Parts: sequence; structure tokens; C-alpha cells
Amino acid sequence: MLIITSSGGGGLLQAANAKQQELQASDPSTIVILRDVMKDWTWEVAGKLFVGLWNQAQKKGNVRAQALLGALAPVVEYFFWPYIFFYALRTLFREDIDQVIDTQVIGTSAVIKALRLFNRKRKKQVHLEKVLVDLPTKKAAHFFAPIKSLSDRDRKWIRVITVPPMLEKNETEEQFWRKHCNLSHGELKYEDFYVRQAFRKYRHAERTDDVVVVKTKYKNKEERKLLERCLQRGNIRAEVREGEVEFQIGARDRLFTVLLGSQPAGNSTLQYVKQFLQLARTCATKEIPAHLFVFCADHKAGTESLFKQVSDFVAETKDYPSFFTVVPMSFQTDETIAPLFFRSDMTCTRCGGQTAMELMATARGQIWIHSEAKKEAVTDEDFLDGIPSWESANAAYMVQAVGAKLVTPDHFTSFGRQLLSPLHLQPLAASP
Repeated sequence: MLIITSSGGGGLLQAANAKQQELQASDPSTIVILRDVMKDWTWEVAGKLFVGLWNQAQKKGNVRAQALLGALAPVVEYFFWPYIFFYALRTLFREDIDQVIDTQVIGTSAVIKALRLFNRKRKKQVHLEKVLVDLPTKKAAHFFAPIKSLSDRDRKWIRVITVPPMLEKNETEEQFWRKHCNLSHGELKYEDFYVRQAFRKYRHAERTDDVVVVKTKYKNKEERKLLERCLQRGNIRAEVREGEVEFQIGARDRLFTVLLGSQPAGNSTLQYVKQFLQLARTCATKEIPAHLFVFCADHKAGTESLFKQVSDFVAETKDYPSFFTVVPMSFQTDETIAPLFFRSDMTCTRCGGQTAMELMATARGQIWIHSEAKKEAVTDEDFLDGIPSWESANAAYMVQAVGAKLVTPDHFTSFGRQLLSPLHLQPLAASP
């Protein structure tokens, strides 16, 4: 099994991971060969540069830069088409591949050309199984355009794996796929949300009144110290151990999670913490403890990381509400994120396709979609303008499908006040 993915976005890697887990769960003898297009199949310096620019744009919440880099994908593909063809062909023959799954955008034509040659020489019938990581909407052009441009000979070697699309008024699924991919409905394979195994455990589970245990990892002694400073100011039940902390979330506790991508937007993340603390002073009560788990990426000793900024703010805040706990997190595995999504009364994230599917499969509380919209934003269109175009389409899909809310650090207080209010009933949503 060859799985092709890309470091240009955490969701692409997570989708690849989900597919690998699914395959090896059904057949443990499956041998998986994982290849990263940007790191393994392009010019190494250029690949790392592109990934670095993308990650930096996400950290700064720079929507224009993300949109520009996304628009450059066809240019990148044009220049690196020969590299991708060569490395794909070499991998196919060297590993004698039986199945190919692709979770990223670049090089679709090059991989199929390599597959055709491989199939002819080895007398096989291996197809390219293209997983649409972003939700299928009319704005998912970055995935659709390379598929639509395939020749008739190439198109018969692709199988698109996806979920049902978001349709325009009076539009049929057949019309949608023909228009955007030049494929018939019969050339697609609809699957349930392709999420990692830890999320699958909660797919059809219902919330109960049991205490929920969540474990987070810390990476070094300084990170532990910064975390403990935050825990000392709140009242969450926590046991600090070597390398991890175990939290117990009571049935009446309010739990909120802020996770703005694998490369979190630093300023926006910190603003959510500040605003939630302000709300906690006026809305929360000691009878119902509230906890905010906030993803800050890893902390390196001696640096002014986002993790340290959050910890410093909590430690230095005067008139701190002792029944409200901020829990900064470094990078966590799906074994931590899945139960957080499931138990949280609110989860605030960006809207990458993989994150959207994991939320729709797992979350039972409110789903908030973060936007970098300006303070004067009023309408949904204003908020969607603050999200890169393909992610804004995912956001619109989730607003329509599960009632997600579009928010910024300046535009969530009414929702937050409701969740912190003693009158608010804990949502026990049905599985979408």
C-alpha cells in the first residue's frame, strides 16, 4: 500500500494517518509505504520552503498569504511534475505496490501517468484512490481542478473517495460531480467520515453523566512548570505524572477547547484565553467549574512561545476566578484530542477538511469555527471572508450540516456567556 500525502497542512497528514489506521485495523499484515510529496518527491529546498511559508502564514493568521500560497499550487505542480512522476514511478516498481491512496492536491496527473506505465509493465490494475480531504463544495477547486483536467485515458484510473457534497438549490449530485470533476456519480465512492481510530470510538457514542478522564502530554520540565502555574490558579482535578497529566472532568463541569490548527494562530489563541477569563469573572460560578483546554503547540525551553504567553497571562492576571482553569497544551495525539472533542461543551477550531470531519464525527457540544475577520464583521459573509476560501467552504458546509457558529475573539461573547451561565443546559447532541 502506497499512501501519498503532504506536509502542507496538518489535515492532509491526519487523513493519511486515518487511512493507514483503517487499513491496518482490517488487515494487520498490510505493509504501508508513506510518501510526503513536499518533502520526498520535490526539490527538497523548495519543498521545505513552501511548507515553512505555509506554517508561518497559519501561525500569524494571515489569510491573504494562505490564499496566495494556495493559488500557487498549480505553478508548483507545473515545475515539479517531472520529479513527482519519476519518484512515483520508482516507488511503484521498487515496492511492487498493490494499492495507492492520495490525500493531497499536487501531482495527480503525474502519479496517474506513472501508474499507467507500472500497470502495463507489471500487468496490474492499480487505481489512484484520491481522498478529498476538504469537504466537497463548489470552492474545493484546489482538489477538483487537477481531476477535471485529466484526459479520458487518465480519468479511468482514478477513484475519488469523498462524502456527500453541499449542493446549490435544485442541483443534483450527478450535476455537481460532472460540473466540478467531470466525473459521474458512479465513478465516486462515498464513505463515512475518514477519521483516525481514536475518533471512530466516539462516532455513535452518547454523552453520559460519568466522569471523563483526559490525559495530556508535556514535552519538557519547563513546559511542565508553565502548565502547573496555570493549574494552581484553577480548581480542575488533575494528577501530574512523569510526562503526562491526568484530568478528571465532572458531569457538571463546563469544558471548552480552543485548537486553531496544527500551527495555531498565536495572537488569536491568546485573545480567546483573555476573553474567556473576562467572561468567567462575570458569568461563571464556583458551583459549576469551567475549564478551557487551549492548544499552544510545543514549548521550547527559554523561548517566548505561545505556551509561555498563555501561562504568563494566567499567572499574572489579578482577580482571577478560582473556579475557571486554563490548561495550555503542547502537541497532542488523537488519543487526547478525540475525548476532548467528544466531551467539550464547545470546541473552537479552524476549518480544515479533516478537522471538520473529526468534529462532525465526534463533537456533542457546540462547534465554533474561527475566523480572522475584522472587528466590524457583522454577517456570515463577513466572517467567511476571514477564512481561506477552501476552508470557508468547509465552514459553510458545517454551518448548514450541524449548526456550527462563526466566531472571532471579538465576536463570541454572547455564545460564551450562554455556555458559562448556570442556566445553560449541557448539550447532549445526537451523532450527525
